Amino acid sequence: MNVTFDWNEWFAIFASSIAFLNFLIVRGYFSAAMVVIVVMYNIFLVSTIDYFLIATPFKVYIFGDNPSYELSGGLFHLFMYPSASLLFLFLYDKFELYGHKTVWYILGWTCFALLFEWICVYNRFLVYTGWKLYYSIPTYPIAAVQLILLYRFATRKLLQIGFDNHYK
Repeated sequence: MNVTFDWNEWFAIFASSIAFLNFLIVRGYFSAAMVVIVVMYNIFLVSTIDYFLIATPFKVYIFGDNPSYELSGGLFHLFMYPSASLLFLFLYDKFELYGHKTVWYILGWTCFALLFEWICVYNRFLVYTGWKLYYSIPTYPIAAVQLILLYRFATRKLLQIGFDNHYK
């Protein structure tokens, strides 16, 4: 693994640290089972998609300085994506953003995600080699809907087996 430690690694550490602090704040809202479900779902889904798009024959973007796997990419897979997903679900559930509110909520998060992706590109943490920012426009709403569907399904199943989804 060829690793150079420069600004983009510091950016990944800084962003992942902020995400992890958000995780520490909102994790208490959910049961441990729900946290595990959301974290594992994110790690597997995002890692699979990222590695698929980074690998041959696509190679549409890379994390960091070189086309091989970088540890800073792992930070995002372990901390950024699961933490952002839990924050997304926390706000969704806590403020009952259901029905037509869900559409506006997802639209707002899509705008935020696009801005954050642009910041990642600007800081050379994410380097496009074929991807375009506008390709992500449909990606984020699809991911948000899938996450909400997973959350609703898991909540229903946890209640069926006697686990409460939230700590009281």
